[in-house]
Amino acid sequence: MPLLRPLSRRCLASRGPIAALLLALSLAAPAQGAPAAGAQPAAAEQQPGKSPQNKRRAARRSSADGEGESRAARSARSKEKAQERDGKKRAARRDDASRAERGGTDGDASADERKPLSKGAPNRGRLTGAVRLRSSRHLKTREGARTWGLPVLVKTLRRAAFQVAKKHGDSALLVGDLSARTGGALDGHNSHQTGRDADVGFYVVNSKGKTLRTDRFVAFDDEGNAIGLPGARFDDARNWALVQALLEDRQAGVKYLFVTDALRARLLAHAAKKRVPADLRARAAAAMMSPRDADLHNDHFHIRVMCPPSMRGACIEESLARPACAADEAKQPLTSAAPAATEPDIYGVPSR
Repeated sequence: MPLLRPLSRRCLASRGPIAALLLALSLAAPAQGAPAAGAQPAAAEQQPGKSPQNKRRAARRSSADGEGESRAARSARSKEKAQERDGKKRAARRDDASRAERGGTDGDASADERKPLSKGAPNRGRLTGAVRLRSSRHLKTREGARTWGLPVLVKTLRRAAFQVAKKHGDSALLVGDLSARTGGALDGHNSHQTGRDADVGFYVVNSKGKTLRTDRFVAFDDEGNAIGLPGARFDDARNWALVQALLEDRQAGVKYLFVTDALRARLLAHAAKKRVPADLRARAAAAMMSPRDADLHNDHFHIRVMCPPSMRGACIEESLARPACAADEAKQPLTSAAPAATEPDIYGVPSR
């Protein structure tokens, strides 16, 4: 290159403008050529976003943005799932409560985990697999009551209470003792030992015919007037509706409805007045009775269901006769002219 410059001066001086132009082009060619290998253009260093550092920063920002969106999406999905679960739980609780009112399930009732079994007779037996009857909208258990029974009995009471409330409204069936959790002797009762018996209070109305809810059993005289509760009356309509619901329940298998003869007559008269079919009235007349040598049943129904078919081998349908001395003591008020006993009655006292 240094050797060309003196030569170019001589050529420029001797050849004129054309030579000068050619010389200028030859001198400018190296500066306009491609950059050396490995060199970085200065302009490239000034362009934002093109360097590796900027690319990494952009990638991190993009990743952070995507992660934030993903976190928000996951949070939204979690909330939706939680709301959906809560909705299902509420619906399940409503369904359970509704079925429990109808006796379809045990709802939140406690239960013995063993297989249900009524073993022995109503006045001499045991109980396993019991279900506990609890209060609901149309059924109230009396404070302190022992409310364990076979599932069929518990469900029967729930369905019957629901049917009465469905027909008449503003009704709550008051339920007393069923059985102890494992059956056996129960204070205050001759029977109630195998989960097939239940004491149920009568429906009551006030002097104006309005429903009167009580927390205890109310006794009635032969005219349907409450004893010890002035102005209260025996509710013919609701009490008959209860009898009808129990007898028409195909799953129940109700065998007895113990009640005094006077109240039995009132209920049958009401049924006849309402033109209830004769066959149903006949079934009610057969089921309702006042057992001898037992309490009067003037303040409650005593309901007993039959032995379920699956338990017939262990379950004894009728009560067993008590020892002769106990039977003689219980029978003292009766006349001695009656014939000798041959079969036990429903409470286990030999009939005369």
